[in-house]
Amino acid sequence: MNKLNNIIRENAELKEEMNRLVELVKRNQVKHEGFRTVEFSFLLAESLREMIDKPLHYIEDIFDVDRAVMFINADVMDFDRESNNLDHRIYFMPSGVFKAFFLERRPYTGDSKLNLISEFDVYEDMDSYLIAPLFHGDNIIGSINLYSREKDKYGGEISTDFMKDLSAVASVSLQKMYNTELIFRQTRTDFMTGTYNKLAMAEFLEKLMAEYRRYGTGFYFVLLDIDNFKQINDTCGHLTGDNVIREIADEIKAGLRTSDVLGRFGGDEFFLILPNHASSDMFTLVERLQDIGKKVFNAYGFDFASLSGGVVAVPGDINTDDTPEDVVRIADGRLYYSKKNGKGFFTGV
Repeated sequence: MNKLNNIIRENAELKEEMNRLVELVKRNQVKHEGFRTVEFSFLLAESLREMIDKPLHYIEDIFDVDRAVMFINADVMDFDRESNNLDHRIYFMPSGVFKAFFLERRPYTGDSKLNLISEFDVYEDMDSYLIAPLFHGDNIIGSINLYSREKDKYGGEISTDFMKDLSAVASVSLQKMYNTELIFRQTRTDFMTGTYNKLAMAEFLEKLMAEYRRYGTGFYFVLLDIDNFKQINDTCGHLTGDNVIREIADEIKAGLRTSDVLGRFGGDEFFLILPNHASSDMFTLVERLQDIGKKVFNAYGFDFASLSGGVVAVPGDINTDDTPEDVVRIADGRLYYSKKNGKGFFTGV
């Protein structure tokens, strides 16, 4: 009888152990499939916003991570952005931050903030972390940071192989995304001044007009050019003329808000798109533009040169039935009026 009881007990223990193994295999399989999901979501992401909404959130859900964030080296990857902190999920940091933290090309773990530099301390409830560098060639382009409230989740000796694989995929995704943005910028950037071109202008105006029709939000559009520019070229040559155009662009760009848009319309003409500008601000801006013109022209001794412009207010000069082309047409007409009636002033302010 005892022997029979032993056999039954051993079989029960064996069954229980088998069930544990099966459950472990199932969990590992789920995590493996989840890892593939995270990998694919990184590779398919087309924007930083999509990076936040998909792979970073997937990591949290699948691997039971309290906070997953990405750091990006702003000195290497200068993405267009409105802030260096995107939803507390993506942070832009200078190269020195990565050099201070990553002494070797490997993931780092910890169960306290003792060895965690302040820039990486972005999750208040953290009790352990797993942070891996992202590389492109020899450059650290960022990092993947996992934070947990559990002290023993990443502390001590843990395998970081999956994190190495994950960071490799994230590195490829980030570089691909940045290359795409560079190409996008190049097709919308004026080669000589580094400002926007007419293609970009058309896209900005289309977007702002759509927002005006939907939300009633306004903006100003300005066309301006250099009076007697042909005389500059004829007197000192086209290289000097190009330098004048570049310096005018640099001076204007230096005083703009982040939301303002400066571009080269063509030749010696520029455009400005100014969202949420008050009419009183426009008087100040026009005065500043005239001061910029005087500063640059006086430096070259061109007392015959000045700036003229045409200004369009949306709403005010435009209604909801008008198109971006109508905005440009009215501004161009007002610029023409300024040129034909004495030069050196802006019509429409």
